[in-house]
Amino acid sequence: MAALPESWIPAQIKSLGRWSNKHRSGAFAGLTFAVSVSLALFFGLSNLSEPDPKLTYEIVRETDVLDVRTPVEDLQITFQNEDIQGENLNLRIYAMRVINNGEVDILQTQFDQDQAWGLQVVGGRVIEARPIEASSSYLNEKSNPQVSSQNVVQFDQAIVEKGQFFAFNMLVVHAKDVTPEIVALGKIAGIDEIVVTRAPVEVEGPGFLSDLFAGGWAVQLVRAILFLMGAAVVLGLLAAAVMFYDFLTAALRRRRIENSVVVKTLTSQKQRNLLSEVYLNHGMTGVSDLREKLSSTEQLQLEAATLGTVVLAGDSEFRIPPAYYSAASLEDAEVLSRDKEDALTADPEFQERLELFLQELSASNRIF
Repeated sequence: MAALPESWIPAQIKSLGRWSNKHRSGAFAGLTFAVSVSLALFFGLSNLSEPDPKLTYEIVRETDVLDVRTPVEDLQITFQNEDIQGENLNLRIYAMRVINNGEVDILQTQFDQDQAWGLQVVGGRVIEARPIEASSSYLNEKSNPQVSSQNVVQFDQAIVEKGQFFAFNMLVVHAKDVTPEIVALGKIAGIDEIVVTRAPVEVEGPGFLSDLFAGGWAVQLVRAILFLMGAAVVLGLLAAAVMFYDFLTAALRRRRIENSVVVKTLTSQKQRNLLSEVYLNHGMTGVSDLREKLSSTEQLQLEAATLGTVVLAGDSEFRIPPAYYSAASLEDAEVLSRDKEDALTADPEFQERLELFLQELSASNRIF
């Protein structure tokens, strides 16, 4: 791969500087528009989706009550008149936790009244369900896990707020060669499936957007005012940055004109004023454009034919045509003169000074 010439990078920097200078008003308008649209989208995101409810049955711990690994002669263990060892059975305690790890509260009206809410043990028989703890006294009283049939534990349909839980121990008897499976029962509106997991689950917070837009209408109003004030501050800082950039650019250009050897060699004060005004307002781009237009015979003839009403500064200048680019103004500045046939011609000495001034700026790496 061929190496880039050393002059390529400065040329690109100059090109970028000229573009930024020419389009700074448009860039500021674009930034203003982008900030406004971003704020609108920011507020609108809160209404794009509603938080989802979620409920999880967590198997916190499993403990075998009896763990006789080696058969012992004449050892008999009975439970409710059943020979546990003789019938190859096992007693296991499940520590269960029912937790709302979603983003919204689960209300009593969300439960399907035609279905029992609870769990079923497949491959085992539930002997007892005993509450052990809850995140609130309400759930401790209202959850009420109880054995409703041989393999079903049923809960009362209580309100389970987000992040809240209740826990209970469940005693299960099952064959040693069978691993019981716990299945959720019941239907809750908005929840496709109640998850049963053996791994502890992390309680999900309300989410970034829910935190951001939480609160009543008064809180939302204050938040909206603060957002608008923040946007105003940001736009104010952007405007101040643009104004400072313009001020700094104008000051630098004014100093360059004062120190320019080429400008000082212009004998005509009008020509010196014209060159200074063009450079102060449009930088190197304006000076280069003026040079090109003055060297265009066709453009000058068009100027003469239309009595000086055509702007010489290029397409971009037609938005706000400066008066010093018109043929009449250039003629008044002693840059254009008329020959015997009343045709406009450019002053060759001024054209030479334009070329030298551009070279002077380029030699000092000026991009503004």
